Amino acid sequence: MGSLRQSPPPSWLDEPCPSWCARVHAEDDHPEDRIHRAPPVFVPGVLAQVDPDTLERVPEAGTLLVQRTQHLSDPTPWILVTETEDVGRQLLMSEQVARQLADALHDQSQE
Repeated sequence: MGSLRQSPPPSWLDEPCPSWCARVHAEDDHPEDRIHRAPPVFVPGVLAQVDPDTLERVPEAGTLLVQRTQHLSDPTPWILVTETEDVGRQLLMSEQVARQLADALHDQSQE
């Protein structure tokens, strides 16, 4: 990822980027945008909403974006899972919880 890094880094970047960071930081980045981001992974799937009248699931094709992120104010990285078409809903978890979720998904997918 190091090939994406600019030289010199912005003055607000006190420490080097983590090895997984693929984001190019700029001097004029808004404080809320001062975040490290790994390259996203896109996972196709079926997302469903529950019809409030019938309580039936209404499935539709969708894509999830999975990405490691870390805002400069965060002491540790987070794993973000979000709908690419609806950024309002997000699942944010620690790396430890992400590993637990991966194990649970693996266990649930076994016969």
